[in-house]
Amino acid sequence: MGNIRGISSRKQEQKTPEGESGPPNGAARGLKPASFARGASVMTLGTTISRVTGFVRTAALASVLGLTAKEIADSYNLARITPNIVYDLILGGVLASLFIPIFVEYLTTRDEKEAWHVANSIFNLTLITLFVVSVAMCIAAPYIIKAQTFLSHGRAQMEADATFMLRFFIFEVVFYGFTAIYTGILNSYKHFTIPAFAPIANNLIVIATVAIYYPLRDSGAGIYVLAIGGTLGVIAMALIQWPWVRRTGFRYQPVLDLKHPAVRKLGRLAVPVVGYVLVNQIGLWVVNILAAQVKGGISAYQYAYIFFQLPYGIVAVSIITALFPTLSEQSVRKEKKKIIDSVSLGVRTTSFVLLPATIGYAILATPIVRLLLQRLSFGARDTEMLASVILFLVLGLLFFSLFMLFLKVFYSMQDTKTPMIIAAFIIGLNIAVDFLYFYWFSSDVMKVSGLALGNTTAYLVGVIWVGLVLRKRLGGLDGRRIFNSMYKIFLASAVMGVACWGTAELVEKFIGVENFGGQLLQVTLAIAVSVLVYLAAALLFKSEEMHTLRGLLGRFFKRGPDDMEPQGREPVEEDSIMD
Repeated sequence: MGNIRGISSRKQEQKTPEGESGPPNGAARGLKPASFARGASVMTLGTTISRVTGFVRTAALASVLGLTAKEIADSYNLARITPNIVYDLILGGVLASLFIPIFVEYLTTRDEKEAWHVANSIFNLTLITLFVVSVAMCIAAPYIIKAQTFLSHGRAQMEADATFMLRFFIFEVVFYGFTAIYTGILNSYKHFTIPAFAPIANNLIVIATVAIYYPLRDSGAGIYVLAIGGTLGVIAMALIQWPWVRRTGFRYQPVLDLKHPAVRKLGRLAVPVVGYVLVNQIGLWVVNILAAQVKGGISAYQYAYIFFQLPYGIVAVSIITALFPTLSEQSVRKEKKKIIDSVSLGVRTTSFVLLPATIGYAILATPIVRLLLQRLSFGARDTEMLASVILFLVLGLLFFSLFMLFLKVFYSMQDTKTPMIIAAFIIGLNIAVDFLYFYWFSSDVMKVSGLALGNTTAYLVGVIWVGLVLRKRLGGLDGRRIFNSMYKIFLASAVMGVACWGTAELVEKFIGVENFGGQLLQVTLAIAVSVLVYLAAALLFKSEEMHTLRGLLGRFFKRGPDDMEPQGREPVEEDSIMD
């Protein structure tokens, strides 16, 4: 996967052209769009494969478990998401948001030995905490499930099966801790390949689990297969990163230095982050309580969220992950102008892909669900419900992605209070509109869709608010350049949307979508036409991000995904990429 270059393990200092000593290799580099493009391209490749295999996993689960026909779908999905809630509530948000800035700070300003001491202390604290919590949650599993289904009636079997599977799944939180630390170490060294590819192992194991479960679905052994297979997938996702973590120089040490300044700093900064995560989990808890009142509601929302996460995970997560270590370095050096440039680059490249993806997704929601899922236990009514939820959820795709990007900027500056305050308000708004929409609509389909609309409403307000706060903090956000780009992106996306809708309608009218061949042709042809029309429109409107994307892809295919740190030439400046 390519060599991992240490940040301070190689003590030789590099010489600048003037002959002066520079920082250690890889240490305090500013954002070069070339390195950002290489990091984002690796993340994009890995997350694309990961999300595609995740898509296949979701299709397999939905087709076999169904949505509204059987209770097992809601049982599995409720048990499946609960460890995520627990992990995020205990440590997930802390590790994802604070470990990299603190670790990078010590790699940049101290020696590597001390940075590894900090990493080991945080690692051990994480594992001890998560193991103790897992044991406690295993014992309390029935009460955890009941806390999310107490408004539901006549669903005792769903609750019993969810409790059984949760007692297996809950120990995944320990391995989520492994994954978070390993990913943080590798990303801090600007190595994005393995963290991006690791979830593929989880997806493949779950797909195999579903294949084994299907012939056993009516026997008592079926539920054991689902419970054990799901847990093994998360374990594989964590452990597959270990060989590459070792190559950074990390060696496990049984230390727990709670008095170390870095550990105490993480603990101090963690309080607002835990508050932020807490309000998020309250929002998700409310969604589960409401959705559980509709048969298939929990599964419909969870499956829709996975569809929603596909473009977000491929594009926004790639960009945010590639930017975050550099933003952390720039924040340590207090380089506001470079932070603004980094944020602007992130906003423009994210919007260039996600705005047309939103329009295309909204138009093709029903055809995509029908093509991928409508077979075996997944019927036409299931397609109607899931497509409706996806439609209302995906309308907030760009808002959600930019909101998460802006929050990461605050975390890179080691400001955890601002995100907590904003999140508390946004989640409160989300909960309020969830109740409003859920009880406003009368049909089961629209009740669950109302929860998705609540998410979109909240993040529309949230991205506006957090953007204004960040603009005030930095003294600007490159607004003129962002506005000009967004104007061109919107025009190109509108043209693409017309082409996408027209293509899908023509295929349905003249060929039909009653069989798999027609469904496949409708979706693939509509997507192909949309991509070609959008790229042509972007070129016609001279979209700046079109040139950025072309440069990104050109370097990626020329140099390969693991060539993360070019040697023997000067970094490429932004203007050369844009031209």
